[in-house]
Amino acid sequence: MHVVLIGARSEAIEALLADGHTVSLLYEGGEHRRVDPYRDRLAHACAVDSYLVVESLWSALYHVGALGPAGPERGDGDGAGGGDGGQYGPVGAVVSVQEHGMVPAALLGRLLGARAIDPQVALRCRDKALQKAAWRAAGIPTADWAVVPDAGRGSVARAAAAAGVTAPYVVKPTAGAATIGVAAADGPAELDALAAELVAESETRRRLLVEHRVPGEEWHLDGLVRDGALAALLVSRYLVPLIETKRGRPAATVSLPPADHPDLYREAAELTGRALAALGHRDGVFHFEVFGGPGEFTAGELAARPGGHMIGALAERVLGIDLWAAAVRAVTGDRAGRDGGPADTAGPGGAGGAGGAGGGSGAGGRVVGFTDIPTVAGAVNRLGREHVERVPGVVDVEIKIRPGEVMPAMDANSGIRIGTALVEAATEQDCRNALLRIADLAAELNSEPGPAAGQPLPPPRTSPVPRVPARTSPVRTSPDDDKEE
Repeated sequence: MHVVLIGARSEAIEALLADGHTVSLLYEGGEHRRVDPYRDRLAHACAVDSYLVVESLWSALYHVGALGPAGPERGDGDGAGGGDGGQYGPVGAVVSVQEHGMVPAALLGRLLGARAIDPQVALRCRDKALQKAAWRAAGIPTADWAVVPDAGRGSVARAAAAAGVTAPYVVKPTAGAATIGVAAADGPAELDALAAELVAESETRRRLLVEHRVPGEEWHLDGLVRDGALAALLVSRYLVPLIETKRGRPAATVSLPPADHPDLYREAAELTGRALAALGHRDGVFHFEVFGGPGEFTAGELAARPGGHMIGALAERVLGIDLWAAAVRAVTGDRAGRDGGPADTAGPGGAGGAGGAGGGSGAGGRVVGFTDIPTVAGAVNRLGREHVERVPGVVDVEIKIRPGEVMPAMDANSGIRIGTALVEAATEQDCRNALLRIADLAAELNSEPGPAAGQPLPPPRTSPVPRVPARTSPVRTSPDDDKEE
């Protein structure tokens, strides 16, 4: 099959090529280094202006000959294939593994008469207000919300109050990602001041979603749905809610082994199944964020793509499933059996569905988690891979900001980090302690005079809460290549 892939994700490319598909890759310019290793294996590769612009994606396929010559005789856009596909034939599927490309991929697939996620489903899985409305109609608990069409006109607090939204608040774009443009306010006056600040920073933020901030812990439920039934589910709990990255606290999570938490997995599977059904998402992967805890979960947000950072690694180690491969195979129609060996979908509570879809026993009975490594804004990074690898339990380290490079502030988005470390431990508490130790280590090396790379590590600290590095500079940055978080 000739497949158009939106987003240069190596796992997705490898899965499509392994299944024998012909791949035309569309990527944003900043991802060109990810494309280079595959150029001689791809049918076409073309940089685009933005994943959000269907025009850019569509025209790029013509520019590289993926759709053959353009002209009125081709019947472009009538669902008849949008061109003969040149030497590789018509496009059979359009797939995005990038958050901002989900709706454009759905629309492009419809234009080309190709397999793709349904546009309405894609929109509900992108727009936070639309998905909340669908969940509320289905009786699924979710926070009260209001969409303010133009935050630059009138009081946002009054508009929120008129819709029944009470303090404390969270303000965000209706269809954003990676906590970009997300902020919290404790009361109406602070909400109006925050809205004015967001509009002043960017005119594109005039339409805002205001919702009641749900208290309690934040969890994420990741997995695969096929033909409307859960095929895999992983339950994980963040150490602190993701919005705390705005205060310098790194994103960190621990995945709970299904065999050790059968009741939790049954409850999570039942909620996830209902949430997916309400959005109409019957085939594909998902990243579902919820708040609260067992017996009182509240639906937060759901995306129809794999979670970012090392969530894919968690699923692979705990469930034995490659979520990135599963994401593309759900669209191409290839079955889940080749997704890297998905775990037993019966899980702890029965054959998939609401009965439970965990599978596996957690990396041989061990608990797996990851932590981002926090930055100190404006400082030069002194932490290297060798420092992190010495922490007991670390099994993988990814470094994005190398030693000697200046670090940006973490308040820009949840993807800002020195890197990410994956940890395995015997118990949940041991895993949490190792993750906190890594965050502490970064603060110790980069906030105070300390050892350079290769010198002995400072002794471990046992505090259950990582120190929050002080912000030393108003450095801002655009999101990195994990802006799908």
